[in-house]
Amino acid sequence: IRLLFITGCTKLSGLSIFSAMNNLKDLSFSPEYAAAFGYTEDELLANFSEHVDEKLNAAEGEYENRDAFISALRDYYDGYRFSPDSAVRVYNPVSIGNYFSDPMTYFSDYWMDTGGMSTLAVMLARNTGLLSIVEEKPRLSRAEVSQFDLYTIPSGDTDRKASAALLYYAGYLTIAGARGKTLSLDFPNAEVRTTMLALLLRSYTREFEYPMTVVEDAVEAAENGDIDSMVRFLNEYYRLFNYADLTGYKEQVVRILLKAFFGMLRLALFTEVPSGKGRVDAVLVTGGRNYIFELKVDGKSSTDAFSQIIDRHYAWLFPEDAKPLHLIDLDFRTDEQQIVSYTHQLYGSGETVTYSLS
Repeated sequence: IRLLFITGCTKLSGLSIFSAMNNLKDLSFSPEYAAAFGYTEDELLANFSEHVDEKLNAAEGEYENRDAFISALRDYYDGYRFSPDSAVRVYNPVSIGNYFSDPMTYFSDYWMDTGGMSTLAVMLARNTGLLSIVEEKPRLSRAEVSQFDLYTIPSGDTDRKASAALLYYAGYLTIAGARGKTLSLDFPNAEVRTTMLALLLRSYTREFEYPMTVVEDAVEAAENGDIDSMVRFLNEYYRLFNYADLTGYKEQVVRILLKAFFGMLRLALFTEVPSGKGRVDAVLVTGGRNYIFELKVDGKSSTDAFSQIIDRHYAWLFPEDAKPLHLIDLDFRTDEQQIVSYTHQLYGSGETVTYSLS
């Protein structure tokens, strides 16, 4: 054999007390091979330009221009980074091939049909931790990722870092950042994020069924500024969870589930955002509007929460000419497993209204 190339979702161990394949060269993190498996954006535009134009024409009026469509495509199918020493990211070739051959114009979740989404993946993700995988991003050393061995995972409970490493090798997570010898991992794109979050959240609920029509209605409510409907969708979602599995989180779990909810809707929500006078619990950015959320849990009044938004000038996070900005506090009660009231102000209107949902 002159040349043997092996690829897969776990490393092949070359260690043995006997003679084995101990002369392998591990290319997993090699920057020279960062773009070997998948399409870079340059490759996508060079080889699929006609398909891009066909999809854009078929979705007439949905995107402002070609760049806006490519940006949406990038968010949904790009994002795999295989080397901490290279910033190169690649599109999932399976998803791209399926998308351009599909007559539909909307983005579909093709990757899960390859067998990628499984009970094992949910077990690994849950073992990695809801807090870590949704909000903090798993952090591992290069050695913990590169030296990962499938045989170190016993049946049943799995080591948290080993779980995150296997999720990386299987394509559920990718390199989000590298600092020295430490790597942070995150979902590569919206396709993986939305399907994985739905499966992960289902493992924490008594009965998790969130029809696509409800998802579409919730997105429409957020983009149109229909705060009442958006909060009611949130309450339907919050009531699904078995909070016995989420003890010890309190306000943190409400925030994490909020982020997971909007992540499932394919909307960008950022938590613990630093501002000049503190940290904003959550900031939501949609196509038509921006939102600032302050969360208070169990016993802290919504008045205090809203005063915090105003007094600390959280609205200054956005320029004055930004899209309509909604300032909202959510008063969540764990005994009722829902938001019992919220206060809302469209920034600049001067009108503040508190709504009770009891």
